[in-house]
Amino acid sequence: MLRRVSATLLLAVPLLHGCEGGSRQIDTQIRTVNYECGDGTRLQVKYGKPESGPSMAMLTFDNKLVPMHQEPAASGVLFVADKGHPDYRWHTKEDSAALSLRKSGEREFEVILYDCQSIQHGATGETRS
Repeated sequence: MLRRVSATLLLAVPLLHGCEGGSRQIDTQIRTVNYECGDGTRLQVKYGKPESGPSMAMLTFDNKLVPMHQEPAASGVLFVADKGHPDYRWHTKEDSAALSLRKSGEREFEVILYDCQSIQHGATGETRS
């Protein structure tokens, strides 16, 4: 059975490793990408790709850190907020992305940020399924 571990924990592991003085090391590629969206909103996403397992993302939006994990997508790459966090979805394709939110009690997701373009070229570190 595959168990999901919070993106917060996995993104923090490389930082904690240096403090614990142990010999165990977890290799995780972390890449920070800044985006500017169609309405001028800017946000930052940290992508983490552990040596094994799905990619993760930590999205900073509206003064919130939203840990996310990768889920299958028909096209591009889809990150979904971890359990216990607002119901956000971050869908990337090449250098662009959109952020959607499903409000409490609603069935459908509403796109709240669209046409988000990475400020750096070719910056996302996720895997495509």
